[in-house]
Amino acid sequence: MPVPWVVILVVLLVAAFAAAVADASARRTRRLKERFGSEYGAAVTAHQGRTRRAQSALLKRERRLDALPVRRPDPARAEQVRVRWRDLQRQFVDEPAAVLARAVRALEELLDDMGLPAEREDREALLRFRGAQVLQSYRRARGVTERSTDGTVSTEELREGFVSARSVCEALLGAEDLPSTEGEDARLVGGRVR
Repeated sequence: MPVPWVVILVVLLVAAFAAAVADASARRTRRLKERFGSEYGAAVTAHQGRTRRAQSALLKRERRLDALPVRRPDPARAEQVRVRWRDLQRQFVDEPAAVLARAVRALEELLDDMGLPAEREDREALLRFRGAQVLQSYRRARGVTERSTDGTVSTEELREGFVSARSVCEALLGAEDLPSTEGEDARLVGGRVR
C-alpha cells in the first residue's frame, strides 16, 4: 500500500475514533442532564465550569444512589401516615406554621423509613427521579418551613408549603394513600385558609 493511502487510512481511523468518543460524551451528558435535571447545571457550576469533573461527581453519586435500597413503607406505616395527615389537615387552620413544621417533619420521617439518605443533596437527587414537580414541591415545603421561623411568611405561603409537603407524600405513597382534600379538607386547597 502506498504511503499516501496509509496516511489517509490513519487519518480516517483517528477521525472515526474522535467521533465515537465525542458521541459517547454527548450521550453521557444527555443522560446525566435527563437524570439530574437542574442538578447537572449546579454540579458544573460547583466545579467551576469543568464539565468532565462535574460529570464524574454525578456519575459517582448516581452509582451510590442506585445502590441504595429505597423501599415503599409497609401497609401499617402507610396507614399511620394517612392518619397523621388527616390530623395535620384538621389542625392547620388553628396553627398553620406549627402544623407545617410537623408536616415537613412527618415527610422527612417517611423519607427516612423509605431508606432515602439523610443528606439533603442526595435526598433531593433521589426525589428528582420521581419527577421535577416532586423535587420542586419538596424544596418549596422545606423552604417555607425554614422561612416561617421568623414569622414573616403569610398564611397563603404556609398553605402552599403544606400542600407541597402533602403532594410529595402523595407521590411517594400513591395518591390513594392520603386523605382526600375534598369536603372538610378542601379549605387547604381552595386558595385560602378558612
